[in-house]
Amino acid sequence: MTRSPGACRTALVASSDTIRARSSLIEYARLHQYEAQPVGRRRPTTTGPIWLWWYPVFPRVLFVLTGASRAKLGDRISDLQAMVAQHPLVAALAREVHLGAAVLEDIEEHGPTGSVWAPLAGGEPRPWTDL
Repeated sequence: MTRSPGACRTALVASSDTIRARSSLIEYARLHQYEAQPVGRRRPTTTGPIWLWWYPVFPRVLFVLTGASRAKLGDRISDLQAMVAQHPLVAALAREVHLGAAVLEDIEEHGPTGSVWAPLAGGEPRPWTDL
């Protein structure tokens, strides 16, 4: 893996909808792999993914889920985990980037550094810094 342990940039995605959360995950996966294409015959001035223009390391992607029952929010986390396992683009993102999801009420009760973050690549809940 090319993850940098010292990097602490994080992209937080607040969602109350499974479809929106899944589309956000796909969009982050596309951004992670997107490389700018030169217009016309110009040669590219830089190589590599376009996100490197702004970030030295791709930020963690953390989903904060709310707006439904505990069971439904658990299903949303399971859906995101299944997407990581089954969608090739998202699976590639998960090999390079920390991905996690938590329920807003758990964050409010235990704090953002509590063991409330479910890793989308699988595993037991943990603090976001341990994803």
